[in-house]
Amino acid sequence: MLGSGDRVPDASVWTAPNVRRELSEVLGDGRALFVFYLFDWSST
Repeated sequence: MLGSGDRVPDASVWTAPNVRRELSEVLGDGRALFVFYLFDWSST
């Protein structure tokens, strides 16, 4: 788990269907808030 002020390890993320980018490319040197939730692609 990362704490406030920790650097995010570089990883690949999906930014759109069939579009994959590196986190370092998306974030640059800026700050970010990551929110993850379950069932994004479900019908419910």
